[in-house]
Amino acid sequence: MENLSSFEQRVLDAFLVGSESRLETLRMQAAVATVSSREHTGSGAYIHFFIPDSVARVSPDRIILQDVNVQVGDVEHGVATLLFVTAGRLDFLEFATYTGSWPTDPQLLAIGYYQAKPLKEGTFTMLPVEQRDADRLSSALAGPGLPMLTSVTSRSGS
Repeated sequence: MENLSSFEQRVLDAFLVGSESRLETLRMQAAVATVSSREHTGSGAYIHFFIPDSVARVSPDRIILQDVNVQVGDVEHGVATLLFVTAGRLDFLEFATYTGSWPTDPQLLAIGYYQAKPLKEGTFTMLPVEQRDADRLSSALAGPGLPMLTSVTSRSGS
């Protein structure tokens, strides 16, 4: 088992910002997390976590967070960044470039959040912001069915 890289740690920390009790539990998991595997896909990466059984779990047991906006060196058109919680535990981080290759040693240039801006009925765009959208975060922490997974029509600021 390996420790998270500084890049991975900064992104994970950004996902876990907030006062909600589920985020506190996930921060306790992150404090003892190690990397069980890293899979580089060419256009992204999966960073899988190992969380000891003794650490408290969250409910609901399946959560997907995807409001962290990262800018990565040598990635021209942006990165989709997601954190998956499965069975109440941190499961994996996913990084996927919108175009091009994922760097072997990603360098974090900037980090922030996305906020949904409605466009028309059932669609929206994601705008880069410095502060988290509390309503979107609350919705994501409620469990599966995050609408932004299927409804994003464009991404601005990438």
